[in-house]
Amino acid sequence: MSEFSASYHLRTNDREAAAALLQDSGNHGFIFPVENGWVSFVVTGPPFDINDEVINWNPGILLHYIYAEDHGWELKIWSKDELVFDYQCDWTDELRIEKSRFDPYLLRELIIQQGNSADDMEAVFDLKQHYAIFGNEPPPYVLAQRLGLTHYEWISSDYVDGERYPEAIQV
Repeated sequence: MSEFSASYHLRTNDREAAAALLQDSGNHGFIFPVENGWVSFVVTGPPFDINDEVINWNPGILLHYIYAEDHGWELKIWSKDELVFDYQCDWTDELRIEKSRFDPYLLRELIIQQGNSADDMEAVFDLKQHYAIFGNEPPPYVLAQRLGLTHYEWISSDYVDGERYPEAIQV
């Protein structure tokens, strides 16, 4: 079975901020514990759609991560309700990369805040270079690890429930 992951990650040390975001936006979902200054969560509903109400109520830096193992991956980052980073890579039929809002300095800053190296990060966004530098580790995994995300593998509203992920609280 191929992995299909889609999750939000709010830059905060307060799990309640993510709960308030879901409640204020009129949504439900599951919220993971704070790790490395990020609160990961999923919104109940279609996992790969951007929830506009979540974006409208976003209080700070919010990241949306998608990885579809056989199809591609994408990363979007908002500062409040402004989209400040948008990268999409699709390899379903042929390789197609879109960098409509690509800010490597923003990523570098978020990575350095974790105490991680931002060296070679440009290769994550160039598949030809990526595998030569990082081996078989999927590009989105490398980026998620450098950003300090811990809840990104096999995480989506289709997978998360109170039994599989007991550390996640339901809101």
